[in-house]
Order: sequence, then structure tokens, then C-alpha cells
Amino acid sequence: MQKVIITFAIGLVGVFIFKYFSLPLPWMMGPVLSVAIASNLPNITTQKLTSNIANPARVVIGVTVGSAFSASIINDLDNYMFSILLIIPFILLSTIFGVLYYHKLGGIDKNSAFFASQPGGFVEMVILAQSSGADVRKVILAQSSRLMIIVLALPFLIHTFLNIELPKSNAGNALPSIINIQINDALLMLLCGLTGWWIASKIKLGAASLLGPMAVSMVFYVFDFIHQRPPFELLNLVQLILGASIGSSFSGIGFKEFSKTLLFGAGHFIILLLLSLIFGVFSVWITGENWLSVLLAFSPGGQSDMNLIAILVGANVPFVALHHTFRLFIVMAILPVMHRNFDKFIKKKI
Repeated sequence: MQKVIITFAIGLVGVFIFKYFSLPLPWMMGPVLSVAIASNLPNITTQKLTSNIANPARVVIGVTVGSAFSASIINDLDNYMFSILLIIPFILLSTIFGVLYYHKLGGIDKNSAFFASQPGGFVEMVILAQSSGADVRKVILAQSSRLMIIVLALPFLIHTFLNIELPKSNAGNALPSIINIQINDALLMLLCGLTGWWIASKIKLGAASLLGPMAVSMVFYVFDFIHQRPPFELLNLVQLILGASIGSSFSGIGFKEFSKTLLFGAGHFIILLLLSLIFGVFSVWITGENWLSVLLAFSPGGQSDMNLIAILVGANVPFVALHHTFRLFIVMAILPVMHRNFDKFIKKKI
């Protein structure tokens, strides 16, 4: 427990530093950087945060994503379908280029490179890697480094190339303060979160703590049972938890391996960013959606992190969430089959 408190304290230091220098998304990016650096300093011991801590944060994100849905957005879903289907070739190309990159340049065995290359779904990839005999440590480091770089780089890319001013204080432009939340809305949000999580866990749905609350709360908001969205103070806390969680995944690896891991993560991020931009061009052309939402929809980060950034920067949250949800379902449904056939392919071709 003491290590957990120290980890969050270091995360808060990152928040204050980012706030002092007026850097964007301080509650998320500050903890990512401060905890990652502190995790590799001598005489400082941080704690890798467990799912018991991260899952409640994902529940809040799920409810917040669900709160962005409305009846009018549901009617527009058919306009998203062709863009969502682009996720399938995106995953295939990401896997091919990722395996080539990690195996040829990174020296990782082909089996581990397969899971290291998957765009998103950190927890799911680790579970599948364990059952497939891959080097789990290498998969964790590869996935963590890419996730960290995406979370740190995307806000600056959005600000620089899309000329969008990112929030530097409160989370979410349209979220209320906790003091203005009606008690009945708060109770219904809690009900959506816990019920959705329980149902999704019972049916063994991937990312249950996120997708279950998202689905249940979406129904409540579409039918106008809940009138307010979750408070920004709660989203700030969620950012602190997820940011510290990402940073703490580098605990104890040493600066040399830390630097090497980030270097390879940066290279993989560039490859995936180029693929995201290519598919993004088609998505913008098909849907007419803005580049901010499209970039986040095809960004190779985790469900929780990309949806959270979408909420914070004012993107089209349902558009982003549906793309990442479909990607998770595709990955979890076809990845074992894809892995078996891809293994035969890489033995011959790579």
C-alpha cells in the first residue's frame, strides 16, 4: 500500500509540473512521464498498479463514453460503417509491418513479435501471449512503450498539426462539476457502471470494465434516463490513475533498457501513425468526419486511453469509441486463428 501511495504522489508531482509550465492534459501526461522516470531512479520504488486499481477507472471512462451517445447519433451509425470496416485491413497491415519491425530490427522472436505488434488491447495481448508461449516480458515492454509514446505524442500532434487548443486544467470541455451533479443522476451513473461491468464479466467480454459500462450507460443516455454527464473532477482522478499505471509499467527495468524500449516504441509508433494517416484519408473521404476524431479512431492505443483523450479534446466520442470497440472484437475473435496461420506464413517469408 505504501508503494501505491508513493506512485500516486509522484504522479501528482507530474501533474503540478505540467500545470506550472501550462502543458496540455496535465492530469494524464504528467503522471505518465513522472512515474516512468521515477520508476528507474535509484532509491525510489514505485508500484505496478493492478487491475483492482485500474478497472474502476475504466468503469468511469465507460460511463463517460456512453454519456456521449444520443438518439441522433444512433441514427448516424450507418454513416460510420464503411470507416469501421477499414479497421480489418488496418489490423492486418499493422501486424505484418509490426512483426517485420520487431523481429528484424528488434531481435524479438517471431512469436513474441506477433503480439508485440498488435495495435492496442494491452491486457488482452498479454493474456494471449502467455497462452501462446511468447516472451511475455518483451510483449509487455513493447506494448507499454508504444502506449506511453502515443499518450505523450498525440496531444502535441493534435495541437501542432490540427491547431486545436488542448485543455490545460479541467478534464473535458462539456463536463459538469461534481457540486452540480443531481443525486438521482449520480446513482444511475453508478448503477450503469457496476451493472455493465458485472454483466460483461459474466459473459467474459474483453475489456469488461470498459465496454460493459459503456453499453449500459449508452442505453440510459439514448433514452434520456440520465441528464448529466460524469463530473470533470472524477475524470481528473481517472487520468491520474491511468497515467500512473502506464508509467509504472516500466518499474525496475533500468535506464538502459528503458531507453532502448522507448526508442523501439517510437519507431513502431511512426509506422502505425503512417498507417493511421493512410486509412484516415479514406475515412475522412467516406464519412466527412473531422480529422481529430478520425486520427483518434485509428490511433493504435488502448481502448481506455484513446477514449479518454477523445473525451478530453472534444472529439466525436461515439465515432472514436465504436472504431476501438470493433477493433477489440476483431482482435479477440480472429487473433488466435490469425496467429496460427500467420505463424506458418512468417516461417516461410520472414
